[in-house]
Amino acid sequence: MTRIKLNLALIALVLGCTLAFAFKAPARYTTANEAWTYVSGPVTSPSSYSLGQPTCPQGSNNICYIEAPSDGQMPAEPVINSDLATRISNKDTSDGDVFLKH
Repeated sequence: MTRIKLNLALIALVLGCTLAFAFKAPARYTTANEAWTYVSGPVTSPSSYSLGQPTCPQGSNNICYIEAPSDGQMPAEPVINSDLATRISNKDTSDGDVFLKH
């Protein structure tokens, strides 16, 4: 009788662990931001940027570089969502992802 209780407890433990790990929520995937130097073209177009450490010469408050994740489909281009595009257009540096020539 003791052996049956022990076996049932062991089965319950294995099933409990299996269910706990089987339905565990997947971890969120996050992509780190990278520096993208503005080269030329429309400032909100991903193809206007080049991946790499920026060198911002003295200038007139124009876009120097942005920080954004690389595009999974086009890894040589940054992801520019509508919020970032608005900040770029407005030269808004308050979120720390748009940097201007000074």
